[in-house]
Amino acid sequence: MKELIIIALLGIVVLAIDILKLRKLTLPMTTLGLLVLIGVSIADWGTNQIPFAEYGGMLLFDNFALAFTIAFAFIALLWLLLTSDTYGNNHHKRTDIYALSLFSLCGAVLMVSYSNLVMLFLGLEILSIPLYALAASDKRNILSNEAGFKYFFLGSLASAVMLFGIALLYGACGSFDLAVIHEKILAMHHFGGLITTGVVLILAGFAFKISVAPFHLWAPDVYQGSPTAVTAFMSTIVKGAAFGGMLRLFGTSLFPLPEYYGTALAWMSGLTLVLSNLIALKQVNSKRLLAYSSVSHAGFMLGLIIMASTTSPKYLLYYIITYSVASLTSFAVINHVSSIQNGDESIDAFKGLVKRNPLLAGAMTLSLFSMAGIPPLSGFLAKYFVISNLLSGGYIALVIIMILTSAIAAYYYLKIIIAMFTPLENAGRIYVDGLQKGLYIVLTILMVAFFFGAPVLEWVKW
Repeated sequence: MKELIIIALLGIVVLAIDILKLRKLTLPMTTLGLLVLIGVSIADWGTNQIPFAEYGGMLLFDNFALAFTIAFAFIALLWLLLTSDTYGNNHHKRTDIYALSLFSLCGAVLMVSYSNLVMLFLGLEILSIPLYALAASDKRNILSNEAGFKYFFLGSLASAVMLFGIALLYGACGSFDLAVIHEKILAMHHFGGLITTGVVLILAGFAFKISVAPFHLWAPDVYQGSPTAVTAFMSTIVKGAAFGGMLRLFGTSLFPLPEYYGTALAWMSGLTLVLSNLIALKQVNSKRLLAYSSVSHAGFMLGLIIMASTTSPKYLLYYIITYSVASLTSFAVINHVSSIQNGDESIDAFKGLVKRNPLLAGAMTLSLFSMAGIPPLSGFLAKYFVISNLLSGGYIALVIIMILTSAIAAYYYLKIIIAMFTPLENAGRIYVDGLQKGLYIVLTILMVAFFFGAPVLEWVKW
């Protein structure tokens, strides 16, 4: 519970800083708050706190919730520092952007700590509502306004569908509590029609949030139209929170799922991988290309949801962290390049980057290689864990699709890399300040360090 209080108070403090005209304190205060959040979460490890247990207890801060909270705080800290030049001290929207992001982070923590379906829905809404404003925060850009409207309309529809599914599940089990629902399902020995319909609707709501086929069509438009910093936030923390919430429900309360659910999820994963990677081949806008890449990675992570009953959550968490580091790096480079190129986000805008700024070119290359699954980068092991777990479950066809689509993904990632190493006449230098340089170096080190540090996962016991 302390974790939620820290994030909520931090968002309020950021707003107060704006009122008091102390905007220079925004970055250091938010950074300190996120570090405190990480420290408190580590201190609470193993305590399994149930806030307000005497009143029913609708949250559970077990090691699962704390591990995801630490990961979200770490990713948010990287995001905050990477966007510090985008939303500088004199940026009039700085406190608004940071406050909305913190409130959305509060929803992300709720999404992984709920023990009651009511809190799941509240977490989903707290996560989503600030994002509708963030997506449309660039008022002078028609694409940003379009992104905000599309995300709001479709996101509201997905929330309504999920709420309807929760209501049906309550009607079948007589409770919103995950433990009670699990007991009822075990007693029934099978899914009745009401439970099946409810679970399908909840799955559809989650599928929208994680952007898997056939619920992925919003992602390219919203990712492209939103400010790049907001897109980076959505593709990392928001996607990770949705997957964490999905794993908590499907891996515990609804276990054991009927076999046909595993088959349906496998079809969704395969369709997501095929569609996203084939369409990405034709993209000329770098943000739109990475949007389809994000959809593709959602297809990979869905493989761990399929194996939720037999696979440790730490592998999903590892995938989220490694993908987030690579994704934040690539979107940050796009932000730097496009700002110099008068907003040009096309692949051609990267031409000559290796001469204009070797550090940016190197960081972008490593991030793309990591997302493609090239060793010795952490993205390789993240995909390896997914594939090895699916093989143990007998999903051979899905594994073959994953391997083939990874090869396709490597091709369209190479399009950006080739552009960066293509000579460009009279290209000016791109300058990056000291903080940003240090962050790019740290991020590239992390992509390699997570690869060689992966054996630590075997020591983590939940």
